Amino acid sequence: MKRIEVLDGLRGFALLGILIVNINFFNESLMAISLGGLPVEGSLNETIKTVSALFVEGKFILLFSFLFGYGAVILYSNAEAAKRKFTPMFIRRMLALLFFGVLHGIFIWHGDVLTSYALMGLLLLPFIRRSPKTTLIWSIVFTLLIPLIMTLFMIVGSLSGGSNIENMYTIDPSQIIAFQQEDQQIYGEGTYMEMTAKRINDYIASLLNMILFFPQILGTFLLGAYFAKRKFFEDIYSKKSTFVKLGWVGGFAGIAFTIPRILSDSSNTLLDVGSVFIGAPLLMLSYVSIFSIVFMKYPKSLHFFTYPGKMAFSMYILQSIMCSLVFYSYGLGLFGKLTLWQTTATAFMLFGLQMLLSAFWLRHFKTGPLEYTWRILYRGK
Repeated sequence: MKRIEVLDGLRGFALLGILIVNINFFNESLMAISLGGLPVEGSLNETIKTVSALFVEGKFILLFSFLFGYGAVILYSNAEAAKRKFTPMFIRRMLALLFFGVLHGIFIWHGDVLTSYALMGLLLLPFIRRSPKTTLIWSIVFTLLIPLIMTLFMIVGSLSGGSNIENMYTIDPSQIIAFQQEDQQIYGEGTYMEMTAKRINDYIASLLNMILFFPQILGTFLLGAYFAKRKFFEDIYSKKSTFVKLGWVGGFAGIAFTIPRILSDSSNTLLDVGSVFIGAPLLMLSYVSIFSIVFMKYPKSLHFFTYPGKMAFSMYILQSIMCSLVFYSYGLGLFGKLTLWQTTATAFMLFGLQMLLSAFWLRHFKTGPLEYTWRILYRGK
């Protein structure tokens, strides 16, 4: 089956957004970030933080999830056309992805998402053969499951007289600084073995934190699968009016659910739930639509995103390798030394390098090195 250029472009676009967010996890302690992050100083850094919270954080990882679900249906269609058994092949594919994820999380970066994708990918299997309508219904169910449960707990806690249900804990700034200094000594100055021991703990903690988002990941997989079953990107021109509607509705509704959280600067509230579990998916759909519309009218203007998008797996891991070389002691050792505008600028520079590398690679090879290795692992050839 011929590659769908707009999907490759969207994958590349997702990689850029993911890098903008993830690079800060290489510069800050995981515990410090979980407690709200280091204080931001200067109007430029404050502006970047606000813009990132509104338009970037949580949106592009969902876009990656959406494309993962879309790709799974394409794999199924290709297997059916070739009269190959899909289920055992897909299980091997997810187990191989799990293998890569564990290696990535232990030896390169604790914030690995491949492990979560592999586990949720196995749960995607029962829905591959379902009708588009059923797939969409289950997508909505899984996407809204956690926000409904959390909202219910908050309401019950409030009605039962729970104290300060809006803010469950008080953050001590000195504690954030202490976590940052501890991690800086390890990641910025320690040996690789010291980093690995610390990274394993952070990897486990990060994976446990991700459990809360597992239903949302699965729901977004299913949303991508629904779009694939409706063949939205096989002929984007015939779906232009739908993309326009999704762009407007998703954009305005997503911003409406996100802005209150930013303005309130709150923690553990209904505003957090609305922003993370409702606002982010809506904005992600808006991005899909806007990117597709622009791609229809000006394909050459976005074509450079297709190069890293065609080897997204390799580029995702390469992002971690490059960031580790910038921030960890076995590289430049800049952990904790860059401000927000500097990490953001670094992200754009690294992604520019990735575009050049991927364009060069694809001139000589048909697929990325990790995509090739992955295929050998799950197909045996």
